[in-house]
Amino acid sequence: MPCGEAGLQPKLTIVRGGTDGSRLTEMGLPTPNLSCGEHNPHSPAGVDCLEEMATAVRVLVELARVWGESPASRVA
Repeated sequence: MPCGEAGLQPKLTIVRGGTDGSRLTEMGLPTPNLSCGEHNPHSPAGVDCLEEMATAVRVLVELARVWGESPASRVA
């Protein structure tokens, strides 16, 4: 996705195991992992951030829009 489309700058990092996306990437399909607002998951100090969840929704909607406009998404 172009950087400014959702008003965010992507952060490219490696995510080690534990997600469906990491498995798909390992199989050759680069797959983004999007934040869902969790901090310290699986911990007594874990919290969820509503603002970050809303941002994730904006990113998902923008990804769907961009991918939907892609020629590769059209079925003949």
